[in-house]
Amino acid sequence: MVNLIDRGGAVTTTTSISAAERRWRDRVVSQAAHSSAMEGLASSPEYRADSAAYVDGTIDIDELGRRTLGRYGIV
Repeated sequence: MVNLIDRGGAVTTTTSISAAERRWRDRVVSQAAHSSAMEGLASSPEYRADSAAYVDGTIDIDELGRRTLGRYGIV
């Protein structure tokens, strides 16, 4: 289930996810972090917070992508 919350012009997406989906998201995010670390890269605190929100189901993958791209002015 997806809920959209209007916070004064900014819409926040919240998603109810199953325990299995949460475990899968956690594994995927952990694998991506490990892959980056193996390449000598480090994620920013902002990205880590956003990816934790994704794992918890607070945001969906599209919002994670928008936030990441927006942070670097790529959007």
